[in-house]
Amino acid sequence: MSLGDHLEELRQRLIYSILVVSAFMVGTLYFGSEIHTFLIQPYKSVLGPDAHFFQIQLMAPFLIYLKTSFILSVLVSLPFLLYILWGFIAPAVDPRTEKWGKFIILFSTLLFWSGLALCWFTVFENFLRVFLVVLRPDGVDPYLPIDEYYDLFFNLHLVFGASFQLPIVLILLGRIGFLSSRFLISRWREAVLIIAVVSAVLSPGPDVFSMLMLLVPLSFLFFLSAIIMKVLETTDRK
Repeated sequence: MSLGDHLEELRQRLIYSILVVSAFMVGTLYFGSEIHTFLIQPYKSVLGPDAHFFQIQLMAPFLIYLKTSFILSVLVSLPFLLYILWGFIAPAVDPRTEKWGKFIILFSTLLFWSGLALCWFTVFENFLRVFLVVLRPDGVDPYLPIDEYYDLFFNLHLVFGASFQLPIVLILLGRIGFLSSRFLISRWREAVLIIAVVSAVLSPGPDVFSMLMLLVPLSFLFFLSAIIMKVLETTDRK
């Protein structure tokens, strides 16, 4: 296949990806009001059912609808997008690597969504409570501008989703020979210390709870990665 053919196939796959995201955006825009009501639940849980937002910028609500629709559409269509991309790469790899590639796509997607779920169910509301209630001095209005709330919402959730890609990174480094399971296990104390520092930096609040919510699952994923790498190394030797 010539370079022109490769570029043409890449163009077609990009078009397919855009169509997939656009299809989901139609649905998320149609249910935009319901999605907004759902996403602000942590805010109202902290400040009460009568809590409201401020509109600072004229187009903020409209832009938030578009941004929310786009991000949610990408997240929901993530496995489809990765599969489309893998279809472009797969012909250049051997059958065994192709099989593992499909597994990595599924594993990566599940890990990312697990990070989002952890942030939603245990971290984000606690983060809001710390800064809007616990650390708020008297005489200060706790209510947020609507665009600031959504920026915080997506930034924190994406941090957790991206952090949960740790096993994918470690396993891929192991498959190319840069790391080994023996090295990871022998350096587990240093690894946990590094994870603790990263968790302290990335955790949304100054409290220990927020840090532990990132430290504990990332430490578990580190040891899980070492076990998976050990299994793969044993399989390769057979």
